[in-house]
Amino acid sequence: MSYIVRNTIVLGAVLLLIFSVGAYFSFISFPKRIRNIEKQIKQVETNLQNTPDLANNYNTLTEQLARTQHQWETRNKEVPPRDITGETYGYLNQLIGLSGDLVMNMTYQPGVDSGEFGYNKYTLTGSAFFENLYKFVWHIENGRRLYKIAGISLAGHEVKDSTGTKLYVTFQIDLLAYYSTIPELNAAPVQLELVSPTTGANPFYPLILKEIPAIRKGEIDIERSVLKAVIPGKAFILDQSQKSRTLEEGDPVWLGNVLRIHPADGQIECMLNKGGVPQHVVLTMQVGQKIQ
Repeated sequence: MSYIVRNTIVLGAVLLLIFSVGAYFSFISFPKRIRNIEKQIKQVETNLQNTPDLANNYNTLTEQLARTQHQWETRNKEVPPRDITGETYGYLNQLIGLSGDLVMNMTYQPGVDSGEFGYNKYTLTGSAFFENLYKFVWHIENGRRLYKIAGISLAGHEVKDSTGTKLYVTFQIDLLAYYSTIPELNAAPVQLELVSPTTGANPFYPLILKEIPAIRKGEIDIERSVLKAVIPGKAFILDQSQKSRTLEEGDPVWLGNVLRIHPADGQIECMLNKGGVPQHVVLTMQVGQKIQ
């Protein structure tokens, strides 16, 4: 092989290598990097557009943190020199007055006395609506007296009366009431600032009730009623008490309301809620039926 041919082959190989490397960077590497950079730019632009919302959220959280910290710093407790059962019962009754209607029984149990400090044990049992019980527990934990809830047991309980089905929460609370002979602990130096507790969703409310609410006076039991006539927008029925009644779309009936009226078909549709179970009821006019 001549010198010229050999040099030509080597030069061609070098040029091919340079072309391959250049093509890789030009058509593969650089476009990929450009796409990634463009994505980053779009993300930065999106974040810049959301800056006012982020600033508002930051300011809101900062204010909430300041309020919470202030409440915690002023959360002073007073510890009486001794725990008197009658005074404790009276204090808990005051908390019930702040919380709402609540039935409670209190049982005393001997506690622990360590000389300069100690505590008595009480067992609180009773029932209440969830919202009232939530507030009662909140006031126990955040009130001026130094109490500790050592244990709590809760259960939902349905009660049916003439006004409908009510859901109570039965409770048993093991409460420790602290006392101390140290004078500095007998009175809180700063007035405690309390805010009204916010009650969340009731976790004891069942998806399906054991018993459906009782029918109230004047309510229409649509399943025991007879459809007598239908005109556009109105339906005339004979209710469970053999009284003539007039219904329109949206009118309430026992456990639900009138959904639609179909004059052409001689029907009315009702949607009922039987303790959490939806039921679609269609009442059809029966031509020729005698009025009872």
